[in-house]
Amino acid sequence: MRTLPANLFKTWAEIDLGAIAGNIRAVRERCGAGVKILVGVKADAYGHGVFPVARTAIKAGAEWLGVSHVKEALELRGYFPEVPILILSSGMAGHTEFIIRNRLTPVVCSLEIARDLAAAAKETGTIARAHVMVDTGMGRIGVWHETAPEFIRQFAGIDGVVIEGICSHFACADEEDTAFTREQYARFRRVLEKVEAAGIRAPLRHIANSGALLSIPEADLDLVRPGLMVYGIPPAPHLTRSIDLKPALTLKTQVAFLKTVQPGRTISYGRSYVAGKETRIATLPIGYADGFSRAHSNRGQVLIRGERAPIVGNVTMDQLMVDVGHIPGAAVGDEAVLIGRQGEEEITATECAERIGTISYEVLSQLGKRVSRVYLDGEEAKSRGQRA
Repeated sequence: MRTLPANLFKTWAEIDLGAIAGNIRAVRERCGAGVKILVGVKADAYGHGVFPVARTAIKAGAEWLGVSHVKEALELRGYFPEVPILILSSGMAGHTEFIIRNRLTPVVCSLEIARDLAAAAKETGTIARAHVMVDTGMGRIGVWHETAPEFIRQFAGIDGVVIEGICSHFACADEEDTAFTREQYARFRRVLEKVEAAGIRAPLRHIANSGALLSIPEADLDLVRPGLMVYGIPPAPHLTRSIDLKPALTLKTQVAFLKTVQPGRTISYGRSYVAGKETRIATLPIGYADGFSRAHSNRGQVLIRGERAPIVGNVTMDQLMVDVGHIPGAAVGDEAVLIGRQGEEEITATECAERIGTISYEVLSQLGKRVSRVYLDGEEAKSRGQRA
């Protein structure tokens, strides 16, 4: 089959790999050389593209990659045969053979899975390695902290599997009130102390995510797990003061069509927008099938020629409309920025999320496969931003 031109679809995301590398170096500076870094690349690296991001992360000094499930881990293993990969979710039943044969590391919170791992390891003449997940208050997966020391003691007695790590996960480390986060950390420390008193010492103890990295440095321990901050977005606005992060993703499209609209004309499905005066409406080839939420209808904005243009009418599956009547010279082919900087204006993923009542994690990770990813180094990304 003939290769299709890369620019057939006029909607794309530019990913500044130099920004990602710089953000990881900022994490290293924050936590120090003695702490290992696991970069979260689950969900296609938060929508940024898992393989280029993973390569950049390892080159920038990260020692581990973190994924959600076995399928993501297997896809990565083919490209990174020697890099440690931690599977952060549960649901290992029936997958232990794949885990062992591909030298993957799961988090485990079931003795049954631990025994399955040990059995699969014995069949291949190897030793399984796992991290025990302790639930200190997240309420998702893990062994409750009250029973974790006894669980870990039993786990350590299973021949053929080694406890390489003990971990937990913060529920609200991005909040200004750190009381519950500190209580979670205290619970985790008590588990570690009891386990170590019993003669069990895991080499990697970890609980710190992006929020904790920026607010509770004592929780760094042996390994940290930055996610959103790797992509240049602080997990909460009040944490922006404490570290210099650069957003890596810019979402762009082009004006595909322009028309003059008279007062009283309606726009899009449901006729939810009625023009109050004569204006010009631009149609952009991006919609909710590309991961740009329908919730942006009549409330979102885009940047065209360095100015903000409001989204009018309902966002449709493949297209949306914006009012450009106030933008002199707006024309078909003009670049439109939905996330990122253009001239002196910027629309952040956080702003997009706040407009539609969600979080930046969702805004980024839901970007679809139809949106081409274009990878830039730091200098090229900077020059493109200046030309916008």
